[in-house]
Amino acid sequence: MTARAQRSDLSAASRDPPVELGALTESLAFFVLRASRKLSHAWVSKEHRPLFYCAFALIGANPGISPAELARFLVLDKSRASDLIDTLESELAITRRRHCEDHRRLGVYLTPTGTARLASVLAQMRAEDERLHRLFSEDERRQLIDSLARIAAAS
Repeated sequence: MTARAQRSDLSAASRDPPVELGALTESLAFFVLRASRKLSHAWVSKEHRPLFYCAFALIGANPGISPAELARFLVLDKSRASDLIDTLESELAITRRRHCEDHRRLGVYLTPTGTARLASVLAQMRAEDERLHRLFSEDERRQLIDSLARIAAAS
């Protein structure tokens, strides 16, 4: 047997066996979580992580959003939301300031640096959306978005 054939046999033998899903094929939660992980993984090598994208998009669309509203929408506990806001603030991407009419209310706003980063994030997200859109017909996309929105609203 040649060295090349031996290497081929060894590499084939060292591969993991196919994963059996069994009852998991009936689990909606399993597939939603797995899809979420796959989408998140696509962002790992990029400049912006999924949570940062969502935060930028929300703050950009809702200037002055309260930290509590941001946390609720991102499904974060108070301390994790505070850490996120601290990180974005230390990167000079956002600023916290008092609401102009209600000085008791603290709001989160994008800085010029944050606005530029949001533009970058949105461009990356559009590219990812284009890739995902090719997987589904228009009707399938609408149905998927509606279904995921129902899951998000029910949780």
